[in-house]
Amino acid sequence: MTGAFTLLIVTAIGSLAQVIDGSLGMGFGVFSASLMIAFGFVPAVAVAVVNASKIFTGLASGLSHWRMGNVRRDWLLPLVLGGVLGGFLGGYLLTSIPPETAKPWVSVLLLVMGLLIILRTIRWRFTCTILKRAEKCENCPKSETQDLPGNFGKRPMVKLGALGFLAAFINGLSGAYGPIATSGVLLLEQGQPRQAIGTVNLAEFFVAITVATTILVRQGLGQFPLGLMLALSLGGILVAPLAAYICRRLPSRGLAFLMGLSLIALNFKAVILILR
Repeated sequence: MTGAFTLLIVTAIGSLAQVIDGSLGMGFGVFSASLMIAFGFVPAVAVAVVNASKIFTGLASGLSHWRMGNVRRDWLLPLVLGGVLGGFLGGYLLTSIPPETAKPWVSVLLLVMGLLIILRTIRWRFTCTILKRAEKCENCPKSETQDLPGNFGKRPMVKLGALGFLAAFINGLSGAYGPIATSGVLLLEQGQPRQAIGTVNLAEFFVAITVATTILVRQGLGQFPLGLMLALSLGGILVAPLAAYICRRLPSRGLAFLMGLSLIALNFKAVILILR
């Protein structure tokens, strides 16, 4: 990966990936890692580069979301604590076993979560309409402070920590953090989709540090393409504020529905290959 033109193209890819990730809470790792593997990088190197880039893009995106009011502090800490442990274990396993054995089943999980998000969005609208007619709807705010009903119940810190662990573990194997973390928070916790997206974007900064450090310590810096990492980071940093602004301005239920469709579209082909 050398040459000014190649690095310029990669910078543009990083910008596009960050717009997707910052607006929907997913896509940067999957998009970038898939591209690098297509260029011939081994999965461990690709995941290390993506997570090294996420250190910079995650910080820029997370701070942008923080300033926009998209971050929930009570969600952030358990996601980070669980994510650091999961990221370490995922990165460790990636350097020990072939990740291709796990990737197809990750795709199945992501597609199912996309279907659940869409079904929950439709169910929310149907239930809300009935209750509103009966003047008993408590989830129909004049603002959008309680857009989607949550289901975390007791011990939300423990469940958020477990979700953070799972998302970071899968990120350590494939580079995909946002699809699991954002979808899980959206499905299980109360709040707006933009809050789930913003909080996950900031938590991803800490997970990325853990995964990148784990892989690089175990494999060394000999094959690490620093130029590619800098190009991806630059592209993501340039558009991070725009992505946070888009996330805040999009309608919450429309954003959730779009998130579900994105998960299905990204993983449908992989699931079909498994069924064959």
